[in-house]
Amino acid sequence: MWKSLSGSAGSVEQALIQLLPPCQIKCPIKEDIQRTNVLISLLPDEAEKARDGIIEIGNYLYSNNPMFNICGYVCGLCELECNYKSKGGAIGRRLLKRFLSDTYTPYLPKKESFPLPHGDRVAVVGGGPAGLNAAFQLGRLGYQVTIFESSNRLGGALWLIPDYRLPKDVLSATCENMVRIANVEVKLNSTFGEGNLTIDKLKEQGFKAFFVGKGSSQPRVLTFGKDVVEGQDLSGVMYGHTFLYEVSYGNIPIDYFSNKRVMVIGGGNVAFDAARTARRLGGDVTIVALESREQIPADEAEIRGAWEEGIKIIYSRGVGRIIGEGGKFKSIQSPRCVSVFDKNGFNPKFDVADSIFLSGDILLITVGQMADRGALSQDGLLDKNGRLAVDPLTFQSAQRPEVFVGGDVHRIGFMVEGMLSGQIAAESIDRYLRGVDLKLGRQRSFDKLALPLRDRYKQSLETVWIPPEKRLHFQLFERGFSLREAIEEAKRCTNCGPCASCKACVSLGFQENLPTITVHLHKCSGCGMCVYVCNYYAAKLYDQDGDIFSQTDAYRCKSCAMCVRACPSQARTMNEDIFNEKIYSTLRSLSK
Repeated sequence: MWKSLSGSAGSVEQALIQLLPPCQIKCPIKEDIQRTNVLISLLPDEAEKARDGIIEIGNYLYSNNPMFNICGYVCGLCELECNYKSKGGAIGRRLLKRFLSDTYTPYLPKKESFPLPHGDRVAVVGGGPAGLNAAFQLGRLGYQVTIFESSNRLGGALWLIPDYRLPKDVLSATCENMVRIANVEVKLNSTFGEGNLTIDKLKEQGFKAFFVGKGSSQPRVLTFGKDVVEGQDLSGVMYGHTFLYEVSYGNIPIDYFSNKRVMVIGGGNVAFDAARTARRLGGDVTIVALESREQIPADEAEIRGAWEEGIKIIYSRGVGRIIGEGGKFKSIQSPRCVSVFDKNGFNPKFDVADSIFLSGDILLITVGQMADRGALSQDGLLDKNGRLAVDPLTFQSAQRPEVFVGGDVHRIGFMVEGMLSGQIAAESIDRYLRGVDLKLGRQRSFDKLALPLRDRYKQSLETVWIPPEKRLHFQLFERGFSLREAIEEAKRCTNCGPCASCKACVSLGFQENLPTITVHLHKCSGCGMCVYVCNYYAAKLYDQDGDIFSQTDAYRCKSCAMCVRACPSQARTMNEDIFNEKIYSTLRSLSK
């Protein structure tokens, strides 16, 4: 539901604010979380009968998020803002999507559902989440899209996620299906900046617009203060990004680290992926992180998983020196890190007097990635200060208006954030090629709704992991939801957003339109009983010339009809022409 707010005098357009559940606001692409959770909760509890419903839900999700089945394995951003996080535990949205994925992936749309290409030619540089989604969205609009990918496969950095977290058959099927149904041409082993693969050369070939989402393929070197730490060229020193890349191609044997001490430098998710992968390859692994236990940026599940698998974690330590012997890595000098950030951002400070020496056989440096800026400079995409200047609203390059930029090359982030940049850029490219104002109507903001009032809350289902001693392999270590578990977990949801942001009852055919509440002011006594029984903060009282009346905030109302039944003067009614007892009974059962 959109509300129009009056802007300042003379403003070009009114600001828009959308009321949504907080989980949906947290999701970068604003997935319809409440609606699809409602639909899951109403599935029949027999697998054969539920399959068609799961496929229908999957098709709905796919239309806005063609990588939702991958999200079910690796993305749980929405859970961070769940209203139930401290009331029984966040709704397990990630595992609910994985549940859908397990059934839906074999049924990914088989037919080309988008129009055959007829519009201008658009080049997409990079086949990661940003580039894939940009190509998908442009393809559905009928543009002639070509992806230029430097490697021999689509998916970008998603291939660095270990198999025990993301099955590669799911990743491959998702990427291949996106380009197939969107009629996207793919050219692999095509490196941006080489030969004819430059913006100017592609323009000569007839391309009218460009999306550059080539990722951040280069690992960051290790520094101490302003100086590069020497010894990173020693034998036995590798970068975690490169290590995971080689593992994904099967270039590292399963016992590669057997009987070897492996040290991993870094505190992010990629560092923990590298550490847990090295552990599965036989290594005795230690992580050295700058941050304290409270500050470390890795997900809690990654930290717990590493600890259970026997990985040691040393907090608040950096690397002052890498020490070698005979050209081989031997140890590091590790001073205590006394602070990681200051007022200017990331700027770690160390107490060198408090240093320890840590010995090992292998050193994996995993302190971040960065983009290869050579090709960007060659094509004139960097400003005079060497920065990649991009409009934050439209993702249009400040240097070349026909170029749009997104993904990790612009700002390193989560997969779904890369997808969002591709989606925004695709909309901007469409507007650019049609000669429409790129910014008109795109200033949007969101407001979240509070947790409904209850006297008790259902507990979340326990996430089941294979015992540590049985999971040091590359098969999935986490068990997904069964059909019954998915239905029960989804029933814990459905209550935080307005009906207007859900409309599950309409999509299920319960009714043609949403039921609404009417207040008959000539009957209202202002007693406040409706306010007392409303769990959604939708019923309110207001003062009109000294008389108290009730009103309903349509943006918060769930149409549960509790206020109608509680009103002693029958001043509140449901529009009976579209309301029926079936939807009322369903909503009441879900709120218990």
